[in-house]
Amino acid sequence: MKFYIKSLGCKVNQYEEQVLRENLIKFGFNESSADQADVILVNSCTVTAQADSKTMRLIRKLKKENISAKIFVTGCMAVFEDDIRKLESLPEVYRVVPGKDKMNLPYEISGLKTKKKIQDGITGFSSHTRAFLKIQDGCDNRCSYCKVSLVRGPSRCKNEKNIIDELKILIHKGYKEIVLTGICLGAWKGEKIQNLSGLLKTITALKDNFRIRLSSIEPDYVSEELINVVSESDKICRHLHIPLQSGTKNILERMGRHYDTDKFSMMIDQIRQKMPFVGITIDIIAGFPGETKLDFETTLNFVRQIKPSRMHVFRYSDRPGTPSFHFKDKVSSIVAKERVRGLISEGKNLEKNFCKEAIDKEIEVLVEKRAKSEYVWEGYTGEYVKVKSNNANHAVGDIIKVKVKEIDEVNGFVIV
Repeated sequence: MKFYIKSLGCKVNQYEEQVLRENLIKFGFNESSADQADVILVNSCTVTAQADSKTMRLIRKLKKENISAKIFVTGCMAVFEDDIRKLESLPEVYRVVPGKDKMNLPYEISGLKTKKKIQDGITGFSSHTRAFLKIQDGCDNRCSYCKVSLVRGPSRCKNEKNIIDELKILIHKGYKEIVLTGICLGAWKGEKIQNLSGLLKTITALKDNFRIRLSSIEPDYVSEELINVVSESDKICRHLHIPLQSGTKNILERMGRHYDTDKFSMMIDQIRQKMPFVGITIDIIAGFPGETKLDFETTLNFVRQIKPSRMHVFRYSDRPGTPSFHFKDKVSSIVAKERVRGLISEGKNLEKNFCKEAIDKEIEVLVEKRAKSEYVWEGYTGEYVKVKSNNANHAVGDIIKVKVKEIDEVNGFVIV
């Protein structure tokens, strides 16, 4: 039998897609394109209402492409009964497998009575130059807007030995960049190694040629120890993705975030004292219930003050089951969309300014793919600056040192 698998959402979902892929192949399935598959797996995301809609649209699209395929749906949208019923009501869906049973999909699809062992790690990362490695799942935070902690459950961590073993396999397969990922990455702790900083020290002691990137880390976990570990290692990318969500104290309190803007600003200063040229990317939610025009302008000014290198902007989305779903003072979608546009525009300016800082610097780039334009290849620096080049002497997957000559101000990348 032939299968096709598609994941929506975060890096954790993409990692779990690879786990499923390898298990299905071990069970005797062959991977194919969507239009040739006997079985299609949709690994859903439910972080926003838009993510739910994308999942539904994808299911319909895939069925149109292959009317004879059996479509199985799992993932974060397939957790609560209301959502499961919504998915089951789609005529295109053959079966919904609850998110908690996701890794049993090879049994569900194959119908095998004698259970083969399901592997819970990966040995490669299909169609990617960099590999994701999940070291943590779940979240103990209870942000008032977030459904993820509800569908993923409490924090739990992968054993440090299993992490190192899996990492070595990926390195020996030729992956030069491994992204450590989790639902709440900073909450990782082991039996012998106490925290993420200690794990990074163990990882960077390995002799192989590779680099590590942290996917996203909550402000509460960006400690002085972590900053020192990142700044002192030549194997850890100087890039920290730290969700801010709002630039006003009152909205952060309503969100259930455990910091204020003063603390966040001090943290950014500490990072830059150790690493003057560092990529700091942030998340912002626009239009949170109760956000006034003044709150939005304060957030915009705060973003200008801390000068992130890149900004991911999301419009607030009501999620049933979360406290903010019941907040009364909702911001209209028209106003929220306008605020999103304003933040995106500011984000582009900040990204352009950070690119300018790279001019005349010698930086390391992971060559990720052949470019689809006048350039030969493109990739990202450790600081997560996009790079394009006309130099054809480098292979995809190589990490190389280059000197930045100029930037493309319109599209926000540097040219070497």
